[in-house]
Amino acid sequence: MSTAVTYPTSRLRQRAAAFGLLANMLGADVRALLDDDLVAGLRRILDDAGDTGALQRLDDLESVRPGDPSGLAGTWVRWFDLGRVAAYEGSNVPATAGGVTPRLADIAGFYSAFGMAVSKDRPDHIVAELEFMTVLLLAEAEAREAGDRERAEIAADAARVFLRDHLGTWVTAWAARVGDVDELRPWFPVAAATAELVRAECRDRRVIPLRLSPVLPADGGLADPDEPAPRCGD
Repeated sequence: MSTAVTYPTSRLRQRAAAFGLLANMLGADVRALLDDDLVAGLRRILDDAGDTGALQRLDDLESVRPGDPSGLAGTWVRWFDLGRVAAYEGSNVPATAGGVTPRLADIAGFYSAFGMAVSKDRPDHIVAELEFMTVLLLAEAEAREAGDRERAEIAADAARVFLRDHLGTWVTAWAARVGDVDELRPWFPVAAATAELVRAECRDRRVIPLRLSPVLPADGGLADPDEPAPRCGD
């Protein structure tokens, strides 16, 4: 039975664009968070797609965004990069007997299958996983528009499994952790909108993400810094 979503390809493209913009706003370049045109574009896309849940999560963004980016970059590094509220899947789910390495290898395998690679970072970063969803949704849209049912189903199946086993398992808990830290208030509406959009994609694809972990404390669940992390393409 086909696992492709039934809504129009135009909505696949809208969701793809939304995931890509959210990835930009959660990335290390904090100027994206303060870009009024980018925010307006994201809101317009979510509105056109009918993703009202994610759209409503952005309502508080204007009131919590600082006008000056100074200090934001340091805050991003201190909380998201150095581990306090690490934006990595492996830091937000329970460790297994094999550590985080098997999970990273599985994610890297998804990326490789669709011609994507991550450099200078781990493949389980929130930005990389959201960008991968953009790739999958665009691949499905293009295949459907070309009448290539087999290729469309390959992309759709990959999206379902990736949501079930990876992105859907941790983004809601991570967004809640962001909301628990006062210094991260500028990012919380974006993190919450991201979690809402992931949940919407799961509902549309009839995916129930694996339940791997409750919400972790702000300093918990960190990956072992001494464990080598595989890079995409290794």
